[in-house]
Amino acid sequence: MPVVLVVFAALLAAFAWRGPSTLGAPDIPQIPEIRSRDGVAAVTLRAALDAQGRPAFFWRGQEIAPTIRVRPGDEIRVHYTNALPQFCGLGMTSDSNLHFHGLRTSPKPPGDDVVTTLVAPSRSYDYVVRIGRTQSPGLYWYHPHPHHLANWELGNGMAGAIVVEGVADVYPELRGLRERVIVLRDMPRDPSVAAAENPSVLGAVPAPAKHAAFAQPLDGDDFQGATPCGVESDAQPTINGLPSVSIPIAPGERQLWRVLNASGRRHFDLTFAGAMKLVALDGVVTRARTIGHALLPPGARAEIVVTGPEHPQLLLSRCYDAGRAGEPNPGVIFGELVDDRGLGAATRVAPPFGLRLTHTEPAEPSVRRTVRFTEDRRGFSLNGRRFVPGAAPMFVARAGTTEEWTLVNDTDEVHVFHVHQVHFLVEASSEWHDVIDVPPHRKLEILVDFRDPIVRGTFFFHCHLTDHEDGGMMATIKVV
Repeated sequence: MPVVLVVFAALLAAFAWRGPSTLGAPDIPQIPEIRSRDGVAAVTLRAALDAQGRPAFFWRGQEIAPTIRVRPGDEIRVHYTNALPQFCGLGMTSDSNLHFHGLRTSPKPPGDDVVTTLVAPSRSYDYVVRIGRTQSPGLYWYHPHPHHLANWELGNGMAGAIVVEGVADVYPELRGLRERVIVLRDMPRDPSVAAAENPSVLGAVPAPAKHAAFAQPLDGDDFQGATPCGVESDAQPTINGLPSVSIPIAPGERQLWRVLNASGRRHFDLTFAGAMKLVALDGVVTRARTIGHALLPPGARAEIVVTGPEHPQLLLSRCYDAGRAGEPNPGVIFGELVDDRGLGAATRVAPPFGLRLTHTEPAEPSVRRTVRFTEDRRGFSLNGRRFVPGAAPMFVARAGTTEEWTLVNDTDEVHVFHVHQVHFLVEASSEWHDVIDVPPHRKLEILVDFRDPIVRGTFFFHCHLTDHEDGGMMATIKVV
């Protein structure tokens, strides 16, 4: 049977499944947590190679990235030690650092600075990241961001979740629900720097070779013809560190799932044959609404209220078409929702404690700019410029303002826009994000919010496909 039919039949059968649990997968691991005490969440992290030669985070002697739980107004203090080898391959020093993705916090040292702060091998650094009192409650994350090595370090799994408590202040009905932090990764089978830092560029990989097979999307309206989503090749999708899991949930029980796509290059599009209600995107609470699936580009987060089905159902990631020259994103079976009668242990959604909400509608933009994504055989660029460390900022913005940016994708593949320190309003949807897809040969208008004075300084914006970022699709903006 051709590969296309095998993949399609397996995923279609997943939707039709109504029998008892048969996968035999272990229960989804609960990621260890660090909670703030007296306003401080203190973490000691070490970066080192694991037994497979993969760069990884170690915490309390374990290869794990703990979830950090804080409240608005708290501090995150990380003592970060770089125990990676002096040289990681291709003649590069194994520098590392940490980015606190999505938090509206200072881009200056010792905070969320990845423009100038690099931790050299055998060195340590003490980060102090202050969470604003008006920080939106929701899911954020931390990961390395050294230029030229982001794809190697982040792509090999160096990432952890940050939860800012307070979602029940917006949706009181969520109080006390079982809560799951779910981290999706796409682990390369070859963990070497040589494999990670060989980005594909437009024309370098012929489209037929990249999309050697097809998988069908799993949406009823999308069954009309095949979509070029590619086939699994050099990576293993994982959910909380495992290829597949059982997720305990009682029939009719509601749980809050906080889902992070911590992969470097892969989209995940989660769905199952049951009720899903979206309550937050990229850490910002949104208008609650029923959804059939949740598309997560690399770096994106979705917080979803899931209702337990009457019978076991498979948790799937639908295939995603990244464009003629894009990354393969075939369908994935992540596991199964199974009945535990509500008896299993889990974190519970914290009660309300009186938050002030943020992200009011922005004022008229003071400046309009264009950010153009381009690529060729020489590499990736923004507005025709490949990123060079130390280069002057591409833009200078004024604190207290809002700007309208038009994102233009001139290539044959999707690009994933991310800007540090701030969120932006997507004009087409009127929703706040810090990561968004820009489809091939399309443009997107966003309103970028520089109104919080804490974000003064210099920081990055870039494509969050980490091989594109390492390949030059990145620039800096200075807010004065």
